Formats: sequence, C-alpha cells, structure tokens
Amino acid sequence: MKDTIAMKTLLASSALVIAFAGAGVTQSVQTDVGVVKMSEASLLVRDMIGEPVYNFRGRPNTDAPMPLAGAERFERIATIRDVMVNADGTVEAIVMGVGGFWGLADREVTASMEGLTVVTDVRGDKYFVIYTYDDALGDAPRFNKFDIE
Repeated sequence: MKDTIAMKTLLASSALVIAFAGAGVTQSVQTDVGVVKMSEASLLVRDMIGEPVYNFRGRPNTDAPMPLAGAERFERIATIRDVMVNADGTVEAIVMGVGGFWGLADREVTASMEGLTVVTDVRGDKYFVIYTYDDALGDAPRFNKFDIE
C-alpha cells in the first residue's frame, strides 16, 4: 500500500515537473516589441468595427484602385461588429450585424475572412465586400460566442 502511494506521488510530481518545464521553455524567447510596421495591405480592427459590408455579384478587381462610380455596384448588407481571431493569431471571420433598421432588431452572423475582399477606390477609401445571396444571408445561423466547437 505504501509502495503504491509512493509510486503515485512520484508519478504525479514527475508529471508536474515536466508540465512546468515545458511552459518555461516556451516563454524563454523574448518577444520583439516595436518592430512591426504597417503596410499598405494592413488593417486595424478598430478601423473595421462599425464599417459597412457590401455585397457584390462576382469578384471585384483588387489589382487597381476602383473608380468612384464602381461603388454604385455594391449593395450595403451589414455592419462589422467584431473580428474573430484564433489563438494562433489567424483572423477567422468577421461578425456582422444584419437586418433590422438603424441597428435595432438586427442579428449577428459571421462571414469567413477567406470570402472577404477589401476594395480600395481612387481616393483610398476601403470597402469590405463579400459575395452572397439574400436568402443565404437571411438563413445564416445567429452568431453565439458561447457556441464553441
């Protein structure tokens, strides 16, 4: 009996030492601070929140600045409410408010970042554009931050 308890104690303490040693190794590399700079393609989340999301049938051209009249082809369908970021820092989706009137009685749905295109016009204004159909947007499940896979 004493041998069993001693063995369990030894195994438990060994497991704790290994667990804490692993955590120490991952934190031993100092993080570079102040070295990352903005690029032309960089977006700040604070600049995305509250911005409209537009629908466009087809894929907009992002190789050249869009003429000002090009925005007339977009249909405003939502507003960006939040940005979903993975634990490894990858941006997974945007959370959009759809429906309602002036933000009242709307609901939140998500759209994959893979389907989001950022279009810049000749003035430098950015448009967040997705490609979807009205029925797909209306049938999309409501976003619930507590519904975790």
